[in-house]
Amino acid sequence: MDDRGFDFSVLSEFRDRMAEGDRADRLLAVMVDRLVEAGLVKRRGRQRTDSTHVLAAVRRLDRIELVGETMRAALEGLARADGEWLSALVTDDWARRYGRPVRYDRLPRETKERERYALAVGEDGMRLLRAVLGPGTPVRLRALPQVEVLRQVWVQQYWYDEEGRLGWRGPKQTRDRLSRRHSPRRSMSAEASDGRPDPASARAPWSSVEIVSPHDPQARFSHKPGKAEWVGYKDHQTETCDTGLPNVIVHVATTPAPEQDIDTLERIHIDLAARDLAPSEHLVDGGYTSPATIHRARTVYGIDLVGPVRLPPRTRALPGFNKEDFHPNWEERTLTCPNGATSPPWKATLADGQPRLSVLFPRAVCRACDDRPRCTGNIDGKGRHLLLLPQPLQEIQNRVRKDQQTRPWKDRYAMRAGCEATVSETVHAHGLRNCRYRGTAKTHVQHVLTAAGTNIIRLSQHRDDGRSADHRTGPTTRFQQLCQPPGGGTRTRHS
Repeated sequence: MDDRGFDFSVLSEFRDRMAEGDRADRLLAVMVDRLVEAGLVKRRGRQRTDSTHVLAAVRRLDRIELVGETMRAALEGLARADGEWLSALVTDDWARRYGRPVRYDRLPRETKERERYALAVGEDGMRLLRAVLGPGTPVRLRALPQVEVLRQVWVQQYWYDEEGRLGWRGPKQTRDRLSRRHSPRRSMSAEASDGRPDPASARAPWSSVEIVSPHDPQARFSHKPGKAEWVGYKDHQTETCDTGLPNVIVHVATTPAPEQDIDTLERIHIDLAARDLAPSEHLVDGGYTSPATIHRARTVYGIDLVGPVRLPPRTRALPGFNKEDFHPNWEERTLTCPNGATSPPWKATLADGQPRLSVLFPRAVCRACDDRPRCTGNIDGKGRHLLLLPQPLQEIQNRVRKDQQTRPWKDRYAMRAGCEATVSETVHAHGLRNCRYRGTAKTHVQHVLTAAGTNIIRLSQHRDDGRSADHRTGPTTRFQQLCQPPGGGTRTRHS
């Protein structure tokens, strides 16, 4: 890099090549394979996983800023590609609206004026799209990424009503859930079930598909209630945690910000199993665990997934018996309550799109029970209603809920906390929190290279006795060196 002939564009080209396919992951795999051969990484050992949020290299926009910036980005892209073609469309209003970056403090203040501005931008975008998609337009202009982003954003933020008028979509329905879109009990109608805008309600789509910046169309908005909200991605780090060996990051996954941790776990296990690195014990937090993931990890990959399962809700209205207090008879398909009452055979049903078993105790039996207020939590004389998981999942849920309250399980699970230190190290020491690039592929390259660099630092600090050579084991500052006697120990002077 010190050579006069070195050009830094070489590094940019290297990054672009690394972003193709799975090249970044293969780089980390080569490092881990060498460490396995050296005996520093154990196959079928113990691993732990945690995730952290990553901020995209773009500023956060509100919806009106978004459409204005998207229109401006499309105009800039077309101007670079074919300025002569675009010049025939440009008007004075376009030059005034999109001649400089669209910012919140430059937008109208009044609500009605802001709506008129948004509709004006929408009409401008539709005029541009009609021209770009027209029969006489060069095909290369239609293929510009800025034009495709413009088309997608306009579909997500605008709609045409029955009378053919362009409208501004309402904010997304926060209580609209994919698993309940087709439930007959829902009061709102919905036709689309893949995250697209719902024509019946004319609302913006869910965060999983909504473009929030034209400058990084793959970045998504997400939030953790009471913790953080951001535009960007998530980084999942899996590292080894075997006693006497260095903690090595063996897998990195970069996902959209709204994607839940539990949805990423399957991909992590598939990648680890493909490289013969699947652990025998995998420690994760509650965001990755459910009876279904614990069962699948054990039966498909032979992994003992260790993590807490969500406890049943206990409120003042329902302080008594929980589902674990009832005893199922899987052969007869009945459930027996703590006081000995047996339910009629349960019925198969669906809850949030997943198979469940619906158990309803007779109303007369529950009315005569002295523990009815503790059990049902109501005073209307209704029978207790429970939803059971399929047998293997229900047994896992009961077992884990019981075990996670015990001291041996807590001592075993305490090892997982070390993964939070890894997240802190990569975030504060190596700048993982902020994206250096735009797009999922390039962001993933950054995450993989950060993990590889972290591994190199850890290996340089690892000692043969299994401990890490921490900087605090020896004097580092000039004053500490002066306090260190020639033979070791600490120099002291008594007054």
